[in-house]
Amino acid sequence: MSEAQQVIATLLSSQVRGELLVLFHRNSGLVDTVDGVARRIGRTGFAIENDVRDLVKLGVLKTKKIGSSEVILLDRARDREVLETVANHIKSVNRSEQN
Repeated sequence: MSEAQQVIATLLSSQVRGELLVLFHRNSGLVDTVDGVARRIGRTGFAIENDVRDLVKLGVLKTKKIGSSEVILLDRARDREVLETVANHIKSVNRSEQN
C-alpha cells in the first residue's frame, strides 16, 4: 500500500475521524480539550480518544499543553500536505483509469 493509500485509509477508517476532520476544517482555529471536542460532535472523550490519537500520529491534529490542560488543534501546515497527497493520489488514479 502506498503512503497516499495509507493516509486515505487512516482518514476514512471511522465515522468519528470524518466528524473530527469536518469540525476542525470548519473551525480551523479551534483549540479545545478532547472532552470539549467530543461534546462538539455529540460524543464522549473516551469514544474519540483512539481516533484523535491516530490523527495526531498522522500529523493532521497536534496536542499542546496550556496550563494544566492538554488541548488538540489542527496542524494547518501538515493538513495542507495531507490534502495535497490525497489530491495527487486521486489525480493519478483518474489518469490511470483514463488510459
